[in-house]
Amino acid sequence: MRLLLLNQYGLASGAPTGRILSELGSGLQEHGHEVVFLNSDAVYGTPRRGFGRIIHETRAHLILFWRSLCCRKVDAVISLTSPACLAVTAGVVAKIHRARHFHWAMDLYPDAGVRLGELKSGALSRFLALLMRRAYREADRVVGLDEDMRDYLQNIYGVDSSVMEPFPPEVVWPAFEKDPKAAPKPAKRWLYSGNFGRAHEIEVLLQIQKRLEDRRVAAELILQGQGPQFSSSRRAAGLLDLRRVQWRPPASQESLGESLFQSDVLVVTRKAEMKGLLLPSKLLLAELSGKVILWIGDTDGKTAQRLKQEGRHGVFAMADVEPITAWLEHLFDRESSGREIEPKATREVREESVRKWEALLRQ
Repeated sequence: MRLLLLNQYGLASGAPTGRILSELGSGLQEHGHEVVFLNSDAVYGTPRRGFGRIIHETRAHLILFWRSLCCRKVDAVISLTSPACLAVTAGVVAKIHRARHFHWAMDLYPDAGVRLGELKSGALSRFLALLMRRAYREADRVVGLDEDMRDYLQNIYGVDSSVMEPFPPEVVWPAFEKDPKAAPKPAKRWLYSGNFGRAHEIEVLLQIQKRLEDRRVAAELILQGQGPQFSSSRRAAGLLDLRRVQWRPPASQESLGESLFQSDVLVVTRKAEMKGLLLPSKLLLAELSGKVILWIGDTDGKTAQRLKQEGRHGVFAMADVEPITAWLEHLFDRESSGREIEPKATREVREESVRKWEALLRQ
């Protein structure tokens, strides 16, 4: 089968979507498919808003459309969600190629943009939603990231969808040793690693760390990544006079497994209003690590409830500063920071995802 994969960002850009789609393509190639991956050569990591973003993303649509026209006929098109509303352009491309269209939604736009205040609710947002409704319904299959997104697509757009978690990066876990006689570390570490974007809450972590320090709990907060909130969070930490906060740039793929493994608790946040509109890509890797997870965001969604049912993770709302502090304090008082389990190899999960995609393509 000859497949065309479309996304604004390529693997070299460093964008998570570029990595995910490239690795899906490589996996499908290994299974004997012919894969063409097209991107717009866009540079990732430069925040754009307003008219500047419109120009940037319109240019990406035009480049992807033109390059798709120049591409030899394909059997299926797989599109992601960057640039915004790519499903519309990809649907047209699929019709020209007389190919099937599979849309893998990393987030839902314009819905997420309206919820985050990046796009005003009005005529433009309603027009974009109308375009996306048509694109979703004309696609051969829409694929979401979790059950919350599947429910949203059904309830708001009337679209049945499949669920496929994003590809985790291929990391090497350190040797798993669970020695109850090992000397306790001088300070417990809780780590937020990932995007410092507007869909996530960072400063609540600083408020919690402030309470832990005031209570003389030996806890260290590590903030690792990049995004719009990185600098503002550092300023906020200074105003709170925090003493046990580490600021790290994004970890390389080679060091990511080690940085996660050195922590006792891994933090995953998603603003409650983002339920069903996106899924933090760091969640799957956190689960594979075997570490205890602190989920902060919606508590009634299916993803949050699944974590809660496991019994060893903490699931809290954004306003639960005191309950989260008490939960961490209790966790960090023990010699062990909770029931850890042996990590699962990311290669196995990636292979399983490729097999699921292949089955979907062959239906």
